Amino acid sequence: MFKKKIKSPCQLICTYDEDRICIGCYRSLEEVANWDSYTEEEKRKVIDNTMKRREEKGSGYYGF
Repeated sequence: MFKKKIKSPCQLICTYDEDRICIGCYRSLEEVANWDSYTEEEKRKVIDNTMKRREEKGSGYYGF
């Protein structure tokens, strides 16, 4: 059985706010830079982080 790989949450916007969080995918600059070297478990943690950031900043924070 094949395990599904976690895809990058990149939205091809790649613009950062004052907190160095991408306004498209809500990943930090470090998370974006290191994505390809992360294990699947680390990628899951990053996805969890992005969901928390999205909630903290509120829906529509970036105008989407």
